[in-house]
Amino acid sequence: MAQRVADAVTEFAADIHIVPTDDAPRQILMAADSLARSGVLGGSLGDLSVRLPGIDHMLITPEAALVEKLHESDLIEVAGSRIVRKRGRPSLSMQMHLAIYRARPDVNAIVQVHAPVATVLGICELPIPPVTFDAVPFVDLPRVPAATLEQGQWPQAVADHLKGGSPAALLLHHGIVAVGEDLPQAVRRALSLEDTSRILVVCYLLQQVPVPLPAEAVEILRDFLV
Repeated sequence: MAQRVADAVTEFAADIHIVPTDDAPRQILMAADSLARSGVLGGSLGDLSVRLPGIDHMLITPEAALVEKLHESDLIEVAGSRIVRKRGRPSLSMQMHLAIYRARPDVNAIVQVHAPVATVLGICELPIPPVTFDAVPFVDLPRVPAATLEQGQWPQAVADHLKGGSPAALLLHHGIVAVGEDLPQAVRRALSLEDTSRILVVCYLLQQVPVPLPAEAVEILRDFLV
């Protein structure tokens, strides 16, 4: 499984560079296909978006989209809080994506998926120690409780948890959200978080306490790993 994830990341990152930067729809479809082949997706796609030029302007996947049936024409274009173009139904997470873009000017792409193993870490309140190089960026990962849904505060709560510059967050009972300067980085972070979660869950199933990296190594790696 880990090799499948690595192969998906490599192929997607290599392909995306040959796509024109203004070809956001194709980039989203390529990212969705990469995530599907890695095994990270649940029954449906989740939500992928990219920031477009302009304030609060983005392109996002529709609600409950199936990867094999997703077409460029299905993507929803949003400017501010106004939907400019849509064929599919906007998802519950649309406002979350907008809130993150407002809170994080450095973020140009968002991947929210129902990653099964990372979801286990969240609902079981399991820690993410720096047991591998890939785990280092996710130590002290923000965890967003689903209780904020009741007050309609969930979109802003997710954005607030990411304000400190975190590469991702665990959405308790709802998977993960990963952000990036571009779509390849957001995809890479989502896949890396799921792979890290898989390693940790295996350790816990074996009733073994995973040995973390030395503190000195963690400090060095923090500056280089994204």
